Amino acid sequence: MALGRRATGRGLLLLTLCACTFVSFQTRAFTQLEVHETDFIGLIAEHALLVSFLLMALCGAVTCAERSESPKADPAEKRPDYNSFLTISNILCFASGFVNALTIIDMGMTVSHMSGNTSHTGRLIMHGGAKFLHLMLAFCVGSFFAGFSKADTEAVYAGRFSPNMLGSALAVVFGCFIHYCKGQNGAANDASSEALLLFAFSQGIQNGVTRRCTSVPICTTHFTGYLTDVGTGVGVWARAKVAGEAPPTLLKVLIFASGIFFFGLGGVAAKETHSSYGMQAALIPAAIMAAVAGGFIPVVNHVKPRKSKK
Repeated sequence: MALGRRATGRGLLLLTLCACTFVSFQTRAFTQLEVHETDFIGLIAEHALLVSFLLMALCGAVTCAERSESPKADPAEKRPDYNSFLTISNILCFASGFVNALTIIDMGMTVSHMSGNTSHTGRLIMHGGAKFLHLMLAFCVGSFFAGFSKADTEAVYAGRFSPNMLGSALAVVFGCFIHYCKGQNGAANDASSEALLLFAFSQGIQNGVTRRCTSVPICTTHFTGYLTDVGTGVGVWARAKVAGEAPPTLLKVLIFASGIFFFGLGGVAAKETHSSYGMQAALIPAAIMAAVAGGFIPVVNHVKPRKSKK
């Protein structure tokens, strides 16, 4: 019980910090009031690439606070906490879709799914393809930290504190910070903006954690595989029904289908908020990710009882 209260307290604290950051940006970046450029903002904007690398290193250090690996869990469709598992997965898909759609609307680049960026890198390798390659590398580095830190891949589903998810949330906040400083200094946040590196880095951490879930590899940032899994899963079910055999459960298919839906719903939220808040609307999914990281989202936590020693 005390552990649960501590996790809830951490989640509330993280949510409060993100809310305060959101309000701070709202009063300065979301309005049309003139904001006087400061030496600090100018310094950040002029050295945006270096600062972005340093901030990524800081987020990586946060992930390395995690030194545990979860034991193998039951298959997704047999989990006693299936509803909680599905809920957290959908929340993270929504947050990722929110961030990715904002970067598309604001800077014309994707940061969560890299299939298109890989194609663009190849076809434009001699004509600006490097900007796509940079995002691929940033995403990969984020995933590297998820693996290097031995991420507890069950933490976010069990309501435990997850340093990796916190690092992912912070990377989104820092991406907003770089974007804000460049904008205030009169620099363009275009398809080559350094802020994109932090957003892609964040998505790499998040997917690096969920993808290694032992119940089923969960992709919260890209969905080509999910579309395949939905199609094949329904196909196997339909074949069994036609053949008069016992059909398999569709609970796993539901995870894939609902993930696609909530990722798209994140895009809807991005469209509705960008016109008012610009790229700083990404602080909303950052707050959601921080709440998940702190164990603030209610979950059904089934803990197997320890065998008493005789």
